[in-house]
Amino acid sequence: MKKFYLLSFFMLLLLTGATRVFAGWPIGKYRHVFTPSFTYYSSKNYWDKQGNKVNTPSGTGFNAVTVGLYGGIGISRRADVLVSVNYAMQSSKFGGVTQATPSGLGDASIALSYNLAAFKYKRFLSVQGTVIAPLYTVSSVGNTLGYGVLGAEGKMMYSGVLSGNAYLNLEGGYRRYFDKKGPNQIVYTATIGTALDDRKKNQLTFDVGGVNSFSSNGNLISVNPNLVYDGYYVKGSLSYGHKFTNKLSVFGSAFYTVIGRNAPQGYGGAVFAVFKF
Repeated sequence: MKKFYLLSFFMLLLLTGATRVFAGWPIGKYRHVFTPSFTYYSSKNYWDKQGNKVNTPSGTGFNAVTVGLYGGIGISRRADVLVSVNYAMQSSKFGGVTQATPSGLGDASIALSYNLAAFKYKRFLSVQGTVIAPLYTVSSVGNTLGYGVLGAEGKMMYSGVLSGNAYLNLEGGYRRYFDKKGPNQIVYTATIGTALDDRKKNQLTFDVGGVNSFSSNGNLISVNPNLVYDGYYVKGSLSYGHKFTNKLSVFGSAFYTVIGRNAPQGYGGAVFAVFKF
C-alpha cells in the first residue's frame, strides 16, 4: 500500500510540466526516483487583459514539444533533494507567418523538501524551497524559452491517503523571479487519484492547478503566450498510469486550460515513466 501511494505522488505534478514534479510524499532515505517525460503543448486562442476570450486569425498558433528529466534522492527519512531540467522545441505562427522561436534548454531547478509532520504515516505535511535558474541567455525581447532570470519558490504540501484506494495532494506556494518586472506568482495544485484494481496496477488521477501572476509588464508575449506576466490561468488534467513492476510505471495524461486572463487557452498531453531504485 505505501509503495503504491509513494509512486502515485511522484507523477502528480508532471502533468503540468517537467519543471514541477515535486509532491509532498517523502521519497525515503537512500531511495531514488528518476522520471523522463515527453510533453506536447498547443495554443491558438487566448484571454485578453479583461478576461475576454479572443479567437485569433487562421494560421495562428503556438506549439511546443518538451523533453524533461527529473531526479529525486532521499537524503533522510524526512528530507529530499529534487532536480529537474528540460529541453523545448517550439514553433509559432501569426496569420500564417512563421515567427522566430528558439529551441534549447529551458529552466533548471533544484529543491529541498522537508517533511514537517507525518500523521500515522498515511498523511504528510511538508515544506519545499526551490531555486530556478535559466540555462539560456536572453539576447533579445523575443526570447521564448522562459522568463530568463533567477527565481525562487516556497510552498506547503499536504499529501495523504483517503478512504479505500484513493489519495490526495494539495499544494500552495509563492514564486518570485528576481527582475524589476518580476513576475511574482501564486501557484497552487489539487490532485485526487485512485487505483482501478485490487492489485493496484492501474490508476486514474484528476488534477486542477493554476498560476496567478503579478507584474508591471501587462503584455502577453505573442511568440510564446505561456510566459504570463500579469494575469492568471487554471488548468485541468486527467491521467492514467500502469505499474509494470515495482520499479517501473508509465503514465499518459491530457490537459486543458479552462479559464484565464491575459493568458493562452492551451491543451496537450504528456507521456512519462517513473523509475524507482
